[in-house]
Amino acid sequence: MPPDKKRPPTMKDVAELVGVSIQTVSAVMNDKPGITGETRDRVLAAVKQLGYHPYSVARSLRTGQTRTLALIVSDLSNPSFGTMASAAEDYAHRFGYNLTVHNTHDDVTREASYIQSLSQRWIDGVLYVSAEDELSSQTALEQAGIPSVAVDRIPETYVGPSVTLDNTKAGTIAAQHLIDLGHHHLAHISGPYRLRVARERIRGFEQALAHHGLDPAGREEGNWTCDSGYAAMKRILEHEPHPTALFAANDRMAIGAMQAIQEAGLRVPGDISVVGLDDIEVAAYQNPPLTTVRQSFVELATLAVRLLLALIEKDQPAETQLVIEPELIERQSTAVWTER
Repeated sequence: MPPDKKRPPTMKDVAELVGVSIQTVSAVMNDKPGITGETRDRVLAAVKQLGYHPYSVARSLRTGQTRTLALIVSDLSNPSFGTMASAAEDYAHRFGYNLTVHNTHDDVTREASYIQSLSQRWIDGVLYVSAEDELSSQTALEQAGIPSVAVDRIPETYVGPSVTLDNTKAGTIAAQHLIDLGHHHLAHISGPYRLRVARERIRGFEQALAHHGLDPAGREEGNWTCDSGYAAMKRILEHEPHPTALFAANDRMAIGAMQAIQEAGLRVPGDISVVGLDDIEVAAYQNPPLTTVRQSFVELATLAVRLLLALIEKDQPAETQLVIEPELIERQSTAVWTER
């Protein structure tokens, strides 16, 4: 039976239209495993047909809601953050929310301006990737009474809702992979030292080396771009002996570093093995394809939106500081090292 036009559609209406249980509809809406693709598509089609919004009943009891979220991101030219924005928009839309995206270009002043502007408008919640390792954004959003979730870059003393990668573990995984291949002379190109995410990746890398009694064979600072990875690798290659392996703290810097290595007449991985971090789409299409430590920006975005919606609806989530696991993706930019 179609829902009464005088009331908003419910999960039960969706279940009856599709011919499945309410539990199945709930599993689809919460992106849980164990549902076939066909069933998922039928449920989502029914959701769209009926105009069902999971939070509509609770929202109807309040006023001033715009069904709009904001994502403040530090650098949209970074393909990882583009993936995050797309996934966040898609997941928010599934629950009847629009998402606006604001690019700070890693400018803390612009970030503060966006937050001030959003605080003066009706907006239900904010996701943000901070340009700096400080608490000013969290403080401003709390003072404005706007629910928020910090994503990816979490300031050192931040204790609010957040979703991030286990960055220390990611650095350890990268270094351990190279050590397992027989490398003893490992260099590192880090992100900006001012950011906790960069410092944690350094820490994980150096902890793995220390565990095996090794010292870094060089460390240079980049700013997450291909150009900075290229320049940092040039500086590393100015010193002899050259490292036999490199961990770059993101894929773009790794790609720039591989270019510098090859321009110097050296081979990847024959002379220097290279590991990146992120697993951006183009990593698999480099020459050679890049070994990397994957962090899923789709998972980051999905968890962040889900957490933010729970905060908006005052659902009291069991956990508000979520950490996703890194995963080694082995390709052809790393190889076993034999002494020459």
